[in-house]
Amino acid sequence: MRKHYLLWMILLLPFLQLNAQTYCTPASGGTNSTYYLKNAVFSDQGSFYYDAAAYQAYVNNSASHIVTSYPGGTVKVHLEFAGSGTKSLVWVDWNANGDFNDFYENPIGTSAYSFVDDQFFIPPAQAPGIYRIRVQTGTNLNTAPNPCGPNAGNNGNFVDFSLKIEAAPTCFVPSALTSNNVTTNTASISWTAPSTAPGSGYEYYYTSSPTVPDASTTASGSSTATSASISGLDPFTTYYYYVRSVCSTSSKSAWSLRGTFKTKCSPMTYMFEDFENATAGANYVVDCWERIITGTGYQAISGTAGVNGTKAMNQNTSGTANAVIAVLPAFSNVNAGTHWLRFKAKTASSAAGLLDIGYVTNDTDASTFVNIQSVSVGNTAYDGYEYSVVIPSTVPANAKLAIRNAGVPNNSLYFDNVYWEPKPTCITPSNVVLSGVTSASVTIGWTAPTPAPASGYDIYYSTSNTAPDASTPPNATGVTANPYTVQGLNSATTYYFWVRARCSTTDQSAWTNIVSALTLCAPKTALFENFDSYNAGLITNVPCWGRLVTGTGSVNINATGAYSGTKHIMQRPVTGSSMAILPELSNINAGTHSLRFRAYCSANTGVMHIGYVTDPTNIASFVLIQNVNITNTSYTGASEYSIAVPNMVPANARLAIFIDGANLNYYYDDISWAPTVALGVSEIAAKHDIVIYPNPFTDTITISGEVALQSISVYDISGKLVKQIQSSEKIVSLHELNSGVYMIKLIMKNGTSKTIKAVKK
Repeated sequence: MRKHYLLWMILLLPFLQLNAQTYCTPASGGTNSTYYLKNAVFSDQGSFYYDAAAYQAYVNNSASHIVTSYPGGTVKVHLEFAGSGTKSLVWVDWNANGDFNDFYENPIGTSAYSFVDDQFFIPPAQAPGIYRIRVQTGTNLNTAPNPCGPNAGNNGNFVDFSLKIEAAPTCFVPSALTSNNVTTNTASISWTAPSTAPGSGYEYYYTSSPTVPDASTTASGSSTATSASISGLDPFTTYYYYVRSVCSTSSKSAWSLRGTFKTKCSPMTYMFEDFENATAGANYVVDCWERIITGTGYQAISGTAGVNGTKAMNQNTSGTANAVIAVLPAFSNVNAGTHWLRFKAKTASSAAGLLDIGYVTNDTDASTFVNIQSVSVGNTAYDGYEYSVVIPSTVPANAKLAIRNAGVPNNSLYFDNVYWEPKPTCITPSNVVLSGVTSASVTIGWTAPTPAPASGYDIYYSTSNTAPDASTPPNATGVTANPYTVQGLNSATTYYFWVRARCSTTDQSAWTNIVSALTLCAPKTALFENFDSYNAGLITNVPCWGRLVTGTGSVNINATGAYSGTKHIMQRPVTGSSMAILPELSNINAGTHSLRFRAYCSANTGVMHIGYVTDPTNIASFVLIQNVNITNTSYTGASEYSIAVPNMVPANARLAIFIDGANLNYYYDDISWAPTVALGVSEIAAKHDIVIYPNPFTDTITISGEVALQSISVYDISGKLVKQIQSSEKIVSLHELNSGVYMIKLIMKNGTSKTIKAVKK
């Protein structure tokens, strides 16, 4: 805001003859069309409103957009821009000579970014007439701004308006319009009287059209006070309202700067909201929703955090003083006791957060919130998770449901796909918990719904995290035990579990949210691992393997240069030592087996220590069996190593690969634990016959016979290729396959092949 009431301004050409002037046509300096004047409002004793739909380098609105003031008056200015990094300034050609270059002809200088709320003053001696206003926008207006443009490197535009100076009015415009008590069809409006109060009160005008009234517009009503009540409005409609002073029947002020309000929605009986029609950001508008924000709480529409990567509501708080509340539309059946609120939600971090589901009796007052149920949200993805809260009949009829993040704990939470709908006749169980995990079983428990189902519960589990639907056959039906132990699982395998209530043979609830457990490792009698099934990173990504390091030693799964498949191990001591610990082997001390692997080193002086640990948490418990000199620097050639393991190894020990000394890179792949002398199945087949055993198998198969293998292809029962291995190894891991029947095609290096049917348990 600037005041330039200098003495000489009083003498400023009060009788200047105003002739039509020719003004320069300015040009924007840059080529970026983002930074233009989007909206403008100029107001005093008459107002204009400007809205731009698109970029134009120069727009001349001087004939259609005119603000009225008087000598000594004050013009309020509000500017908004299309681009967030935009600045602006305002020029007024006070002497109407067409150049904007005289004193005080830049009454509002270069602004800060984002928007402008400012004002400028009319010189007390300004002659009546019409003067040119020019608004200049851009990103670089700090150095010698030019009202004719261009500015070097400036991106923006120019827009011209008009300022009409009249004699000082005898009836002044009211100001500071506000609205409150807005309902579906009524509202209250109020305003501030001008410094010289009118003798005959006020008139007000309201409309759902943005068209601005003029002096001939018929008022909607009148008031002798500085407020009025409006009725007969349409629900969920934006209204514009204006007020003018009535000093006498023949003397009325101009209409005030407009106010706006939107009436409430009519109560609903059903709702689905996915926020796709809302504009992303904190200034979102969601039809019929309200917001309550306390302190520095943050509530916004995220453009990418919703289901399927679309929009969602984000609530972020930092304590109870900064709670945020999303208020849902009014429901006429909110207290019927027949409906529930169903939605999807997730947390932005690994820490769980709480969403309070309740209601407010005043949609502008956080203190009126009443909690019905708090929902713990610990999942970071929507898939497999949905939440529902049954709304009781005790909720007041005039209340609105609300979702609150109260800031305890402090977390950023998202929710999407919100339903207000009839609750099902069979309610989903909640709070599913897994416990008692072994290598072959998991115990699952849950909280029973109210009412409890008459026919027990169904349980579904799978090694896939794809959620079941209503048609998915459960693994266990009509379970009455709670908790319930699921038996017959594979070891070292991640299983996903769901539960649903079974109210009758034709009425079951939705499945619960997903829960998962990794079964424990079981001792193996055979092993083959090529690391292809696991994510690159630490070797502990492979179930049942361990890792110990000192200093900055490392043991990682590497995704380039594998001997077979796509991955292998890179192990190095760096500044200390590193150790890979193999899974537990039940026959480690049988004295009949060897550890075999392919390996190479970054130098021909590498040494790998093959041994065992008696404590898989203590690297110092390592006992050496054999040092292996690694002289090859690639897998090409003699890269296969075999170490016979003696029977003196303790039964509870675990084999380990230990590396220390020089900081070299060691690579290895296709590790197997197999008989030192290959055995056929009871020696009933000829040496060149090929047999797969065990069959049925659990995790690994062994291929007998002395013919050299080239590759292995595994097909499911439909003939689809599900796995292919380019390797000569005869112990093959198929642990990632689901239970079922498979055809395994063996291709030998001599060009022959054989296909064998095998069954995975």
